[in-house]
This record gives sequence, C-alpha cells and structure tokens, in this order.
Amino acid sequence: MRTNILLAAAAAALLAATPALAVTNLIKNGSFENSTLGGSQFGAPPVLPDWTLTNRPASYAGIVIGYNNTRSYAAGGAFNENVFADNSVSQSPDAVGSRAGYFVSDVATNETLSQLTYLSVGNYRVGFSSFLTQNGIRNRNNSRIAVTILSTLVTATNITAASTARTWTHQSAVANISKAGWYNTNLVFNSGGNPAKDIVIDRVYAIRTTDAATVFVPQTTLSVPEPTSWAMMLAGFGLIGLGMRRRPPTAVAA
Repeated sequence: MRTNILLAAAAAALLAATPALAVTNLIKNGSFENSTLGGSQFGAPPVLPDWTLTNRPASYAGIVIGYNNTRSYAAGGAFNENVFADNSVSQSPDAVGSRAGYFVSDVATNETLSQLTYLSVGNYRVGFSSFLTQNGIRNRNNSRIAVTILSTLVTATNITAASTARTWTHQSAVANISKAGWYNTNLVFNSGGNPAKDIVIDRVYAIRTTDAATVFVPQTTLSVPEPTSWAMMLAGFGLIGLGMRRRPPTAVAA
C-alpha cells in the first residue's frame, strides 16, 4: 500500500514538472512581428513575410505600425495617434509583441493580405483582434473589413461613425475541416472615399482545438499541389515526353 502511494506521488510530481505542449499558431507572422515598421505614402510596398499583398492602392497602402508610436504614417505611426498594445482576451498563442497591421488607404478596393495553410481533418479555432483609431473614426467616409481565416468567415463588417474607437476587440470561431488540403486566409479592406475610416489588426491566429465547431467548412480545398504531387506530375510529364519521342514517324503517301 505504501509503495503504491509513493509511486502515485512520484508520478504526480513528474507530471507537474513536465512542461505543457506548446500551441502553434498555424497563421505565419499572424502578429506582424516579422514585418518592416513604417512605410511611405507613395513608396515601395511593405515587407510582410508569409503574407501576399494584392490590390495594393497607389497611396497609403497598408503598413505595419508600432504600439505606443505617436509618429507619422511614414515612421510607423497611426498618423500621430497612440495605439496601445492589444489587451483583448484572445486564445492566440502569439505574444502581444510591439507591432500590428494597419489598413488605412482611402482608395482601397479589395486590398487583401492573404496566405495558404495546409490542414488535416479536425476542428480549428480561428480569430483576430482589431482596434479603430479615433482620428480614423472622425473621417467622413465609411470602410469595410472582411476577415476569413482557414476559409472560415470570422467577420464582414462596416466601420462607421457609430463604431467604437480606441478599444481592442477579439472575434473568433471554431471551424470543422472535414477534408485535408489547403485553406485560405484573407484580410480584405475596402474604403469608401477620401478620407476613410481605418482599422488596426493584430494576432491573427488558427490553432487546433477540441471545442465544438461553430462553422463547417465545405469539402473543397485549394489546388496547391504538395511536393509529392509535384513529383508525380513531373514524372508523368516525363513519361509522356518519352512516349512522344519513341512514337514512330507517320508514313506520308506519295
């Protein structure tokens, strides 16, 4: 009896000493910490590793700003307005960090940040945090943000004068993936005129979960071949080419 108690105590101590498994964010650079800070009104596009920026406006393209930065747009600030660090309650495994994404163009038409993620079957919690600047809310034209993470629409909302400024909010959903494959993440911004309302986004994430699904993603995946598929395709092309080379010439009637 005493031996069993000692073994149980030892097992409990070992379990307590074992570190918890790290939760991995499947969205790469989801907190924009690896991106360049600041930008230029009419300059080169921002450096955003792991993200693809499309439909970039000619002016005031989305950049990355620094928290507690009261400097100009070009220096990584939100037009001199202080944006404090994300303090929303989020299940993102990423630390808050010091940077965030900034959609600010007054002439954006489907300005999009996107990336692809390969998923196995299961449930995934997806979400993001957002912040509206006070100077942006004062602008007379509305804007719209649509966030899709792992092919799961998390929000599609208009930013208007009635929206709440200077408050970090968090939105999430649980997606059920029933077919392994590639799934897209898109952050799409549209603005309604000059000047338009802007939005700050941070801690975009996707993690495996045992939580019940709230969204069931259709059984369609994006056609991005895996490396093994590429190899099989190339081998097939090679066999076709070899067969064509070996095909005897067709006789031509005199």
